[in-house]
Amino acid sequence: MRKEKVITTWAVGILSVGCFLFFLLLYPYHNLLKEQMTLFLHSKDYFLSYLAKPAWLTHYIGDLLTQFYIHPAGGALIVTASLLALWLSFRALFRAFDMRSGIASLAALIPAGIEFLFHCGLHYPLSSTFSTLLALGVLTVFFRLRSNTLYRWFFLPVAILLYYLAGHAIILFTAGWLLFGITHKIKRWYYTILLAVCSLSVPLLLRTIFLLPPGQAYAYPVKEPLTLNVDMTWKKILELDYESQRENWTKVLLLAQKYEMRNRIASYYTNLALSQTDLLGEWLFHFYQPGPAGLFLPVSQQSTPLTIAFSNEVFFRLGDLNMAQHSAMLGTIFSPNHRSSRLVKRLAEIHIAIGDVPAAGKYLGLLDKTLFYRKWAAAARELLTQENIPLREKIPTLDTVRLADDYITSLEVLLESNPANKTALDYLLCFHILNKDIPSFRDSYDKWYNPSGERIPGVYAQALIVSLFQEGADNETLIRYGIPVHVVNDFMDYTKAYEEAGGFSAALRERYDKTFWFYFHFATFR
Repeated sequence: MRKEKVITTWAVGILSVGCFLFFLLLYPYHNLLKEQMTLFLHSKDYFLSYLAKPAWLTHYIGDLLTQFYIHPAGGALIVTASLLALWLSFRALFRAFDMRSGIASLAALIPAGIEFLFHCGLHYPLSSTFSTLLALGVLTVFFRLRSNTLYRWFFLPVAILLYYLAGHAIILFTAGWLLFGITHKIKRWYYTILLAVCSLSVPLLLRTIFLLPPGQAYAYPVKEPLTLNVDMTWKKILELDYESQRENWTKVLLLAQKYEMRNRIASYYTNLALSQTDLLGEWLFHFYQPGPAGLFLPVSQQSTPLTIAFSNEVFFRLGDLNMAQHSAMLGTIFSPNHRSSRLVKRLAEIHIAIGDVPAAGKYLGLLDKTLFYRKWAAAARELLTQENIPLREKIPTLDTVRLADDYITSLEVLLESNPANKTALDYLLCFHILNKDIPSFRDSYDKWYNPSGERIPGVYAQALIVSLFQEGADNETLIRYGIPVHVVNDFMDYTKAYEEAGGFSAALRERYDKTFWFYFHFATFR
């Protein structure tokens, strides 16, 4: 027994350390995102808002601790400690069913491992783990009741209270109570089953009070579909997102080059980093491009809550603060708890930039009630009295009614107000290029682009020579546009190679796959 205990202790210790290092070093960005998509306020009204839903106690405690996810080590430590507590609780539960200590220890690793995989999901809340822990704790108390009468008659009142305190924990509690009651306590199994059915009807009967649909009434505080996998694709996307928020644009490009992801959201952040480093017109085709879809993320009925939350980033950098506010507001509404520290910060930044002091003060007032953002709010409040805010010069002085996905109008409005908005110009030109719309690219280039003797970015030169070739321009026109000689020579070589290849891409890929010409002929997108 002593040897078995030592082995178990070492095994669980190693697994705990491995879990901590996993969430700290390999998988920190899921926890960082979960913190950003919550907004925990230290106020009475905020506390009272939890009482309107089931699982208010575990939900409140879970969100209270989730705010410490802002530090990767904090998130890793809290998740690891929660899983360790879950393993200990399940082991105690299995031992109550007369299972041998060693077997109980091994069996308890199964639910703990499943819970670990749940935490690897994008939206799984910490409060769900606490709901399970509370159910296991109450079960342990029930198992120790000596009186079968108390075991039976306390069940329904406790189940109802447990649902209010811990939500979906009522399912685990009912299942454990039923199984233990049949095997150890109550001989009349049919009566025990009847009580269990009544218990499982509680979420359905109370759902109208809590304003929940049937499925969510049983799953609360879990609000999103569960996944059981470690998603490294999303890990990479969230890493790009996190570094973009910190404005580490060079690191974003290095990560994009390292991961080589064929993913729309990855392209979105890569293109944003290219624009902020003034490389969009040069390196556009050095990275995967899913057509114009890689420049903007849609805000529509088909969009996911995360893509809506991410979509404001590009509008904010462009200076289209109306669209940035629209995306940030929708992102807040569709976030799991309809609260997001990340988006509240962005809304505060938007209203500071446009000089709307009352609205900015409203959002900064919310952040004043947080533990980790109050200093940021204090620093941001000082900007309210300043005039020289860099983003302010990009704000359009005129506007027009347009659809949310009318990106061309949005970019043209920005340029009409401020022709020096280089980010808006790059996005407009690249939008036409990625659409393979040569005439529109040429019109926009002629209207807005002023090279002023500078070298034309490579992608723009490649698109220009296609347009000039289509209209049969002479050498003087090429010189007037400043097309470099090597671009003309490369275009002639590509045209010859394309004709010799008979329209097949394989022979051209190695030399030309990072050119607009290769994209123009071979790229397909929906």
